Amino acid sequence: MKMTINKKKYGENLIAVGIFFANKGWVYLILLGGLYVLYKAIFRTSTPVFLAFSLLPLAFFFFLLIIKYSKQGFYTLFIIQFLIAIIGIVIIIPIGISTLVSTLFIAVLVISYSIYQKIDWSESHNGMFWLFLILGLYYVLEIANPNNVQAAWNVSITHYFIYPLICAVLVPLAIRNIKGIQWLLIIWSIFILIAAAKGYWQKNYGFNEREQYFLFVLGGAKTHIIWSGIRYFSLFSDAANFGVHMALAIPLFGISLLYVKNKWLKVYFAFIVIAAIYGMGISGTRSAIAVPVGALGLFIVLSRNIKITIAGISVLALIFMFFLFTDIGDSNQYIRKMRTAFRPSEDASYLLRIDNRKKMRELMIHRPFGYGIGLSKGEHFHPKERMPYPPDSWLVSVWVETGIVGLILYLVIHGTLFAWCSWILMFKIINKRLRGLLAAWLCMAAGFFLSAYTNDVMQYPNTIPIYTAFALCFAGSHIDKRIQQDTRERHRT
Repeated sequence: MKMTINKKKYGENLIAVGIFFANKGWVYLILLGGLYVLYKAIFRTSTPVFLAFSLLPLAFFFFLLIIKYSKQGFYTLFIIQFLIAIIGIVIIIPIGISTLVSTLFIAVLVISYSIYQKIDWSESHNGMFWLFLILGLYYVLEIANPNNVQAAWNVSITHYFIYPLICAVLVPLAIRNIKGIQWLLIIWSIFILIAAAKGYWQKNYGFNEREQYFLFVLGGAKTHIIWSGIRYFSLFSDAANFGVHMALAIPLFGISLLYVKNKWLKVYFAFIVIAAIYGMGISGTRSAIAVPVGALGLFIVLSRNIKITIAGISVLALIFMFFLFTDIGDSNQYIRKMRTAFRPSEDASYLLRIDNRKKMRELMIHRPFGYGIGLSKGEHFHPKERMPYPPDSWLVSVWVETGIVGLILYLVIHGTLFAWCSWILMFKIINKRLRGLLAAWLCMAAGFFLSAYTNDVMQYPNTIPIYTAFALCFAGSHIDKRIQQDTRERHRT
């Protein structure tokens, strides 16, 4: 009898323990196991491994958030673009591959999410989506180019086709209101500040070991330590990329601060503009000046406002007069170098570019479809033939890689994009704040493509922010409809 009672109590205790672990006990087991792993990481492994273990819970937390809010995955993608560049300060990371993998990962997550939760894809089937499908078809046919190297095509197709198409699809899904646009600005502004701070550090405290290796072993000093002084490159691959990227922030945040309501946000955006001007200046990149000039030119057209038109034309006139007809500020190496962009006939490098383009034209007559995607500077891919003269800008690279047929198609598609987006802003968007914020993005893109004529600026991390500008404009008409609908509902109540 006594043994029966003991067995019964034992069984009850066993069930109680089982219920405890089913409800809460597993948490303590995981915690105990985590503490043991942390102990091993601290005392038995190197610092990088320890840091990796330490960041696992945070990474797991963010992974869960990404899955839960995968419909808004574009925010994650936008952050990753800049995060990879920042991580590159500390460790060597294959930026192109990392960016592509993260982009495709977010795209797969969104598609997977749509299997379990209904997603309205109608806003993603926009004009930008169909235009890049047309352009993408040509790039797929480029695989048949006799000079094509598949490895080079695989690398370069991201800038030509994948990133623009991903932006066209994901931006309308994620950015649903004005607040969403402002969040993109805030995310980008943090990176602008970090990039400017890194440039300041290089200028005042020198280059680290990795940067010295780039300058003095890989030969970067030839283009970064020149007659006008040192060209700083911050977190970027080179000074041109740094300068143009910082220049993008000048019109974007300069115009946006006119249309945000929050006073502190206006002050913050003004500070970002100052930081961007500083970064652009120390980069010594002459082509960067084309960004704010081109952006201001388009903003004058889009504004449809006499006061803004007069003010904008006056500013443009002052800029040209300052650099073209005066020698004010020549004692400053950055102003002196920037001034040469307005006097190209006196610039030896510009004259050399013109001469090279004449020689290129003779070779390109026999190559209407180009040398192959990714091969304008792809000597390490060992193609059968390659252009003997280096392309001096992104648009020249497009010409060399895809031929006159590809260049015309590229310009027609992007010209159509600008015209279509401008029409949306001028005639489809009613809300003034929304129109102004979207105009800031589109004007920035206009400045970027103006600089793309003079420099190879379609580099990481510029591509996704630039094509975000077009995608936002197409999403803007839907955002405006939601704003007008909310306004009508408030009036009814």
